[in-house]
Amino acid sequence: MEKQQNWSTELYKGMEVHVTVLQKGDVQHQWDYTVRVCEPGVDASAESELAAKSGDDADYMSANDALAAGFVRGYAMVNAIRE
Repeated sequence: MEKQQNWSTELYKGMEVHVTVLQKGDVQHQWDYTVRVCEPGVDASAESELAAKSGDDADYMSANDALAAGFVRGYAMVNAIRE
C-alpha cells in the first residue's frame, strides 16, 4: 500500500510551491522531499499541469529539515521559471 502524502503549500511570486516529505524506509533520521510547482488553483497532482517537479538525493535528519529544504528548492525553481 502506498503512503498518503501530505502536501504543504506556499504562494511564492505568483506560483504555488507544494512540498511533501517522506521517511526513507525504516531509518529514523533519513528524510527526503518532493516539490511540485504550478500555477495557483491548478491540481498539483496532475502531471500535465506542473511547471516543475523536483526532489533530491540528500538525507535530512528530520521531517522539518526536509520540508525547509524542499521550500528552498521550490523557491529556486520558481525564480528560474520567472526569469
